[in-house]
Amino acid sequence: MRSKKGGLITPKLLVLFVLINLYIACAGSNPLSPGAWVEEADRITLMDGGPHKGTWQTRDLTIHYEFQKAAPSLQITGLVELASYIPMGFNTLEFLNVNIHFLDANGIVLDAKRIKSFGSFRSFRVLGDINLDGRFDLAPDTVAFAFSYSGRASTGGGGPGMRGSGSEGGTDWEFWRVPRRSPPQ
Repeated sequence: MRSKKGGLITPKLLVLFVLINLYIACAGSNPLSPGAWVEEADRITLMDGGPHKGTWQTRDLTIHYEFQKAAPSLQITGLVELASYIPMGFNTLEFLNVNIHFLDANGIVLDAKRIKSFGSFRSFRVLGDINLDGRFDLAPDTVAFAFSYSGRASTGGGGPGMRGSGSEGGTDWEFWRVPRRSPPQ
């Protein structure tokens, strides 16, 4: 009897293990890792001194940033504005992670860091401004940077562990942008 019970548990654990690994692989915390290539249109050139201002815009959000390079570091601040369809169509920002990727002259990622994580199941009514602020050490070959992000909004509003598409019948919307491309051949 024990061998049958143990035999049934083993396949279930194997399936669970495979599913967990697939989830982790697909939802990686750093989607643009060192060695990846970033298309020129998504590169933001680093200039000495500053502050230098700019805007990076995608379908989902706009980042108004300001940076100041003082070797060997970079100070960056900014404001993230979500596209209107997100707060108008959903109640809760479950999370938003904004990353910065440091690039060499060929657009190859040298290093990647998370600038900020936002949301934590916060209602859009009380979320307030989404501000960025960070200081990062730069590798000597760094000449540009790029942003990436991933987030999820929902019509639910339960809280951690209570996804919007759960029992309350809500809807989740995942959004992301990773300016990664294959390098030209």
